[in-house]
Amino acid sequence: MAGFRFLFADLQQEIVALRQMAERFFDSRMSLALDAFSRDLKSIENLPSGTVRQLNLEPLQTIESEGEYEASPRRGGRKIFAVISGSWELCPLGRRSSKRTVEFCGKASTRIALYEPTEPRTRLAMWRLELGANDSPGCYIHAQILGDCDAPPFPKSVPIPRLPSVFVTPMSAVEFVLSELFQDQWRQTTERSAGDVHNWYRLQLKWLQSQLSWYQDELKSSESSSSPWVTLKTAKPDGKLFVSDK
Repeated sequence: MAGFRFLFADLQQEIVALRQMAERFFDSRMSLALDAFSRDLKSIENLPSGTVRQLNLEPLQTIESEGEYEASPRRGGRKIFAVISGSWELCPLGRRSSKRTVEFCGKASTRIALYEPTEPRTRLAMWRLELGANDSPGCYIHAQILGDCDAPPFPKSVPIPRLPSVFVTPMSAVEFVLSELFQDQWRQTTERSAGDVHNWYRLQLKWLQSQLSWYQDELKSSESSSSPWVTLKTAKPDGKLFVSDK
């Protein structure tokens, strides 16, 4: 089984689009962090085929959500902000060209933490959006509410629940956080018809449709041989799912 593969060009375009759409939702360090992320991705693209490297996203800190995690006209009672970081093991494949692909070949985890401005060192909540290992017992694409130590709740030594997720790429995970923290503002941002939004829509639609079609195909092929949920839970990806010609 191969890990998910993407075109390097698509991942770079996703970074550009997300940066243009989301810059006003982050503090001033966002541009530097995404510039470094894009450069590191480019350096991996230039490596020999089969070389494994780790790609890290330096922490992105959002501006404060003043209760906007509730949709209008409601407002939440607490001001919060998020810090997003992550780490992915990537492997370039094939010859260097505009169609070169990269495989998510190992660790793939986006970490999200929530804080209050009045207590910036006290974490309110934390979760991870991840891709599973080949022998992962949960959904291959999943979310985990997992702490950093063995103290409850959600101690590190108990890696459940593994909640099904649809967020595969680093930037799609960032969008999930923004859509949660800034319900109305993010929706309005994505309704614009500018080029950055169009490119974002095109990429996310292509990948999400491929993912949902994969799930449907898995259910159809299993028929009544297993619980539908167990079928989806144990499904392992076709590595070329996101780079097919469909």
